[in-house]
Amino acid sequence: MLESFDRLNYLFDPIFLFFFKLPVPPVYAYFLGMLLLILACTLLGELSLAGVYYVNRKHFAKLNRDMIHNHNLSVEAIREKDKRSYKACNSLANEAFGQNFFSHIALFASSLWPVPFVMSWMVFRFGDVAFQLPFTIPAIGDTVGNNFVFVPMYVLVRVLFARSRKFIPGYRFLASAMKKNEDIGEELLSWDIFVDTKKKKAPKHAERGVVS
Repeated sequence: MLESFDRLNYLFDPIFLFFFKLPVPPVYAYFLGMLLLILACTLLGELSLAGVYYVNRKHFAKLNRDMIHNHNLSVEAIREKDKRSYKACNSLANEAFGQNFFSHIALFASSLWPVPFVMSWMVFRFGDVAFQLPFTIPAIGDTVGNNFVFVPMYVLVRVLFARSRKFIPGYRFLASAMKKNEDIGEELLSWDIFVDTKKKKAPKHAERGVVS
């Protein structure tokens, strides 16, 4: 496994190193190059996520349809005071919710695959780079390497990208297609309908706050 990573490091070394060949001082080139490489990882990961979703779009649509439909049936069963039907539908809704939840976690994980390759290359190319800390961390020491910079920077870029991707034309199209794929023409019913019903049935003197 390690030999495979080493071969990939040699293979991609000229490509990845291109991001660091900027006409600026070495320290700035290091951080800017890492930022550009992280942006490339993020974009490649998002494209992979979109591809995985497209291949499995029918599966995701079915999970969302089953989740909403069975939830709505359970709400209707409660409204009709049918406890047996409620338990059956609610169980199916919870099962569909769990499958939908973990499927989307797996979908997000499909966008992370470039990270280990880039981190391996960073160690391969900049393994001797160390940052001095103003204090000592137990089991780590007073110096840290590339990963100490790469991981927080990657998380920050992903967060900022998630907040700004709605302004990206291509991503807006993908998000719209995903939403349309999971639109079953049935709205998710809220349990608030029972609160509204109770308010409608409440006596007038109770609504006015009249104390007899």
